[in-house]
Amino acid sequence: MKVISPVTTLNALLITVVLLVIQKLSLNTKTKKYKISIVAASFLCFFLVQISVWFHMLQKFQISLIDSNPFTFSLSAVFLFTLFAAIFVKASYKNIQIIEMKKIKIVVFIAVFIGATVWHQASLSVVKNQEANARAKVYLIETMINKSIEGQKKALSRVKARINNVSFDDFKRLIDIDQKTYTNDYNIIKGMLVLDSKLNFVSGNAFSKNFYSKGMLEKPIIKAWLTQNHDDIQFATNSLTLNSATPILMLLASVEIANNSKYYILNLLDINLLLEKGYLNYLSQYDTYLGLTPSIYFSLDDNNANKTNLSELINSYNHFITQKINVMDLVDHDVYSFINDYESIHIDTIIDQSILWLTFMFIFIFVQVADSSRIIQFRAKHDELTGLLKLTALEAEFLKASYAKRGNNFSTVILKVDFFEEMYISLGYKISDELIKSVSARIYESTHNIALIAKGASDSFVLYFFDISPESLKQKIKSLIMELSEVHLIDNNELNLKVSGGAVTYKQLDLFNIRLNLQQANIALGKAKELGGNQLYFYQQFMEDKHNETVTIRNNLQNALKNNALEVFYQPVHRLNENTITGVEALVRWSNGNEWVSPAKFIPIAETTGQIVQVGEQVLNKVIEDIKKYPQLQNMTVAVNFSTKQIIKDDFASNLLSLLTKNNIIFENFTVEVTESSFQEKKAIEKKLIELVDSGLNVAIDDFGAGYSSLSYLTHQPANIIKIDREFTIGAHLVNTKEQKMLDTIIRVCYDLDKKVIVEGVEDEELIKHLSQFEGIKIQGYFFSKPLPIDSLIAYIKNSKNEHRLLR
Repeated sequence: MKVISPVTTLNALLITVVLLVIQKLSLNTKTKKYKISIVAASFLCFFLVQISVWFHMLQKFQISLIDSNPFTFSLSAVFLFTLFAAIFVKASYKNIQIIEMKKIKIVVFIAVFIGATVWHQASLSVVKNQEANARAKVYLIETMINKSIEGQKKALSRVKARINNVSFDDFKRLIDIDQKTYTNDYNIIKGMLVLDSKLNFVSGNAFSKNFYSKGMLEKPIIKAWLTQNHDDIQFATNSLTLNSATPILMLLASVEIANNSKYYILNLLDINLLLEKGYLNYLSQYDTYLGLTPSIYFSLDDNNANKTNLSELINSYNHFITQKINVMDLVDHDVYSFINDYESIHIDTIIDQSILWLTFMFIFIFVQVADSSRIIQFRAKHDELTGLLKLTALEAEFLKASYAKRGNNFSTVILKVDFFEEMYISLGYKISDELIKSVSARIYESTHNIALIAKGASDSFVLYFFDISPESLKQKIKSLIMELSEVHLIDNNELNLKVSGGAVTYKQLDLFNIRLNLQQANIALGKAKELGGNQLYFYQQFMEDKHNETVTIRNNLQNALKNNALEVFYQPVHRLNENTITGVEALVRWSNGNEWVSPAKFIPIAETTGQIVQVGEQVLNKVIEDIKKYPQLQNMTVAVNFSTKQIIKDDFASNLLSLLTKNNIIFENFTVEVTESSFQEKKAIEKKLIELVDSGLNVAIDDFGAGYSSLSYLTHQPANIIKIDREFTIGAHLVNTKEQKMLDTIIRVCYDLDKKVIVEGVEDEELIKHLSQFEGIKIQGYFFSKPLPIDSLIAYIKNSKNEHRLLR
């Protein structure tokens, strides 16, 4: 590693000359166009400086625009930052002047020279220290390897001395003892392998048998090595095992027993255990490889794999040293020691860099003074996350743009990510912020040349287009929506999203009113979402009337919730065969002043605004109060409707069961009704409903057949009650009609699946007669009673004269 490489020095000089020439030219020209180019070039260069600094801040890095040397980064960051700042200031702020005095120039030159010299010497000291540490690790490795091999050679020598010239029986006995003893006492010995003079297997543990059976001794060069006549202990690595989990170093001893038979004893050592790696932890910032063969570079660190190609190995790192080690005075191996962790160098680099920063501080102060006003102005007008305009700055920018465009019309578009709130909850704010940045980047790339773009609230974006026809605008936004729906890769997460858009067009520029423009575009956006999202919708006047009505209902409903003004009516449920009232369904009612507001109006709005949760909680509390107050309700089933937004809450089931238990309400007499159309989110609520059924509550699927279910889905319904929608009773009173057959089929399927059935919307006596054939069938509808307030319901239940209206 060098503090500054010659190539870097040459590049720095060339860049300095080029930039000084550009600066000189910029100072001699007064044209606005050239000034803008200089400012843009300075900004680009400043950005490159920051890239360099960012790389410099990394502990590990592979590539660089200048050099892979951290000290070069340190110097170049300061050098380039100072140079580009000076150019930017000089080109953009003509009123900033540097007093030219010879004494100041001399002082600056001396300061730069001394600072650079001190920095270079400090950096050079760090480089030398790193090289010394790397070589120290190699020396320790050499010492440990030789020590380990020497110890194992002595151990095998003792074995050899003990069994030489003994009888065959003693040989077998002693070998068996030594195999068990040595493999137990030395972790490094994976096995002891005994071969006869023809290299046939004689004995060994499981590892040795496997080693032999896999042909690890079959190479001619290994056989030749085994059969050489040597009195002393030999060692060699087994090349066939070097890339395995257990690379083997073979220690060989030849013995001759009393009957003149010759045997070979191989101790199989795990090369991974040759080193006491705990002593090398303080040098873990260096990756070390031992060149055992021209094609095997053995990693001496636990966290690295072996390499088979030297070029590939060297190219994987930036800085390394090569040194030879001698093993047992017999063989030399090359050892490559690479820097893998630049943390300590990074710390030293930053400390050394402070010398340069102190040296160049006066230049930095000039840059700060000149640049601070621009930064403040930019931040005041632009969104911090996306860099787009803020809504507060949009009006002024629109007036500027409209003056420059001098067009006759404009369009306002609001784009909003569908279901962003749900994504935010599931993904967290960091990924959500990155997603918004990705969306804003695509919007900017696609439209910045033809539109004024601002960041709206949360996940929305506001675009003002000039002089574009509605047809062209529609095509452009549709194309943009498709582009935004393509995969966004955020932190290795592939995210798909949908975007809705609302647009409004104006034929006169003097109709600009940011509040009105946004309100009308927002109304159109709401319509796009109402139609399923992922589309563009244009504002029309009638939509504003509906929007105003929706806003009024929403506000009045909030007041009603605040004042506990919602009421609960109950519609009786009759069992035909027994002429009895078996239950009631609780239905919310709202009287806004002297006028009843239809649930068909306010319930969908409450679902959209989230007020449905408060509505559901208020209805449930009123129903529980009525059950506690009126004994008649305690002896029958009371059904309460719940929204999906309530059910998907994690604590819904536990809270409901706890509330019913607290108020002494029998579980079997309480029914949770879920609208069948909610099952478009069935996975989110199925588990909760099954839990309720298992706890003893009833679960009813309301309006079955009017939404997303089918007969085949009945087998999987997490409910014990099916309420057949009124749609299936229309025309079913007529004999042998397809409507009647369809109704009968649904009822029979439900019965076969042990589901209780309630037929809703029954108003015809002929239909009552037809349904009487089904045992246990229950009826709910205006034929018997409309929904009643609680007092009227109690009177209805008490009135035994209702029985004559039931068919026997």
